[in-house]
Amino acid sequence: MNLRPSPHAPFSYVPGIDPYSGGVVAAPGAEIVHVTLSEALPWRVGFERIEQITVADGAERTALCAVELRCPQPHSFDGFINFNQEYRTLLSDWGLLVGDDNPIARTNVAPLHHPPKETCLHAFSYVRPATVDRPASFVVAGAGDLMDQSDLQQSSIVAIGVDGPEAWRLRIEQVCQEMENRMSSMGVDWKDCSTVDIYCAKDWFSQAGATLVERVGLAVGAGLHWYVAHPPIEGLSFEMDVRCVSTEKTL
Repeated sequence: MNLRPSPHAPFSYVPGIDPYSGGVVAAPGAEIVHVTLSEALPWRVGFERIEQITVADGAERTALCAVELRCPQPHSFDGFINFNQEYRTLLSDWGLLVGDDNPIARTNVAPLHHPPKETCLHAFSYVRPATVDRPASFVVAGAGDLMDQSDLQQSSIVAIGVDGPEAWRLRIEQVCQEMENRMSSMGVDWKDCSTVDIYCAKDWFSQAGATLVERVGLAVGAGLHWYVAHPPIEGLSFEMDVRCVSTEKTL
């Protein structure tokens, strides 16, 4: 997975699939800012808020590089594809696509408790000029327990319908490997992460927590952020994303 530069803003991206890239990394002299909304908004309205916030910070809306969504419940595979078509159309309308590539990273999960009534924008990231010299900032898109992230069908799900420590170990190893592949493309690894997010609605830690702790190494020192949420597709059990940013905002 070779990095490709965005022509719209100072970041490069790991090529992914139609609805999202594998991740983004700021160019030298730029930084990624992560914004969590104090109140989630319906995703189309949320994009209007993105424009307001980026413009207020002296950036264009094309500085958007990553999106975090919350959906009411996991989609069927067909439902996921249908939503992604709507979402990609909006990105196209904003002028964010690069030919056939979608450079924008994304995480989309379904909270177990107090889910939204419709898909909402929870958070987003954008790039701006860095005011001081800092380590490269990056966002790795969410990845669930699929053997192949581009193979959106049930047969690609890791250990589907199986419970127990070995099944959870396989899920965690698969997702961690995907995180590592994407980070490797950016020239970073676990030790560079400021945030490690986990999305799972089951007690994965008692089953195979040691697998994850061993895999992420020093990154565990910053804490593991566990969201009690389902991945966005029915049948998936475990998802992760990671990032390194120096500026976190809640607006």
